[in-house]
Amino acid sequence: MSENRDGSGPQPPGAGLPDFSQSAPGRSGDLPDFETASGPVTLGEPGERSRKRNRAVVLSVVGTGVVLMAVVALVLSQTVFRSALEDDGPEAYSTADRSAEGQEEYVPDPEDPDIAPPPPIFTQAPTTECTVPSHSAAAPATSSDAIRGGDLQYTLPDRWDYPWGSSPLPYLTEVEGQGRNVEGNWYSVASLGRVTFPEDEGGYPGLESAATSIFQCYATTAGVLSHFGENPEVTDYRTESMTVDGYPAWIVQATYHFEDPDMLESSSASIVTSLVVEGPDGPSALASDVAADQPDHVAALEEIIASLDVVD
Repeated sequence: MSENRDGSGPQPPGAGLPDFSQSAPGRSGDLPDFETASGPVTLGEPGERSRKRNRAVVLSVVGTGVVLMAVVALVLSQTVFRSALEDDGPEAYSTADRSAEGQEEYVPDPEDPDIAPPPPIFTQAPTTECTVPSHSAAAPATSSDAIRGGDLQYTLPDRWDYPWGSSPLPYLTEVEGQGRNVEGNWYSVASLGRVTFPEDEGGYPGLESAATSIFQCYATTAGVLSHFGENPEVTDYRTESMTVDGYPAWIVQATYHFEDPDMLESSSASIVTSLVVEGPDGPSALASDVAADQPDHVAALEEIIASLDVVD
């Protein structure tokens, strides 16, 4: 039978609510006084185990923070900071003196030896046959302290005391030369001779072409190439007109750096020079290689060129 919502109506026997107004035998009639019973509580000192656990938690939190900071710093360095460093921004000019100076586009000079590659004439592969003409003896020099070859002679520098003699050279006859020892069997040498180009190669090609051919052939002779190597670095090159003793001349010159810098102990580069002079009886030439890193040898080469005379 269902109960009416207002509590009226018939109810089953024994279905009434229990009467709690009377305490059960043996129980107190009052509720427990928790406020009085509980009171303030004082915690004792933490144990060693608790301290270790707390310390581990703190270290773990600190370590995690350091790692997170490192990751953030790495990300920033690869993104924001790198962009800021790479972006130089516009160049600032003084407001007191503003001009267009410094804003013009830089155009490299192709003739600048410091940035331009050597011209094709400075090659290890000569562009001619490098023909060695038949030998003819050189005429004697006009003084005892000079060397003569063809119609050229120069004054001997100090300590140039090695008689290089009439070693055959491409396109030169009446050859005579002198040298100075660098070390072992390596010498700085300056030779002179009369320029001779065979007719089957077109004969004498003129000042510049003759100087270029003699230079290329001299730089690729067996004794020189064995030290320079197959692909040496070439610096300080020049090819230009000049005068010698009042006569037209052309010089081709460059410094060749040995591919193996340890080939010699005291030198690792040579200045190779070809200088053709058109005298009254035809062209004669200087062909030379001098230790580039020996100041005395370099100075001697300059003395030799400065002392060149055209002789009959």
